[in-house]
Amino acid sequence: MESNWIKVSPSLSNGLTVVNALEETRFEQFLKRIVMKLKAQETDNIFSEDERKKLEKIFKVETDQLLLAIKTIIYMFKKIFKYIFMPCNLKIDLTNIGLKGEKADIFVKIWSAETNNTLTELTNKGDQFDDDPDFSWKLNAEISSIYHKKCKVPKAYLKINGARNDLEVELTHPELQSIFLQIESIQNELDNLILP
Repeated sequence: MESNWIKVSPSLSNGLTVVNALEETRFEQFLKRIVMKLKAQETDNIFSEDERKKLEKIFKVETDQLLLAIKTIIYMFKKIFKYIFMPCNLKIDLTNIGLKGEKADIFVKIWSAETNNTLTELTNKGDQFDDDPDFSWKLNAEISSIYHKKCKVPKAYLKINGARNDLEVELTHPELQSIFLQIESIQNELDNLILP
């Protein structure tokens, strides 16, 4: 019951048990609402008090079980959104960690729809730049701030000038290193595809 992207703890296992017990007719709608609020970063008030009481009646669960199911779904989607999956592999992973087949299908369906929306947004943003954008950078050091007195924080400023739009990004050393490692990983994957 392990996977590369998520560790099955006792509390996650308990949460999966509650999620598996939820009635399937309303589960997809329930899951969509949670994911929508998660993407909007509004996880504090996903459901009002009245909505929670209705959900308790619909799913025939206690308040603490409903809250555990919500927390479990939020935790799982936060983990899922950090990785790239083939839908069939995601379904296998979800069933391996203890999610029932029907619930895993709904998870994959909603994850696929949300991922498709995100990729479409990224594609549309990528169209704002021409094929050969102008790339510039500069290095700066923040000497101090109101939070850190006498503290040097090196920062890189990257700027991509496109035909229709400009993009400016400020990165600290760890952030820049993370991007570098990701780009290097992409380059390695491309090299593996090109080289025999």
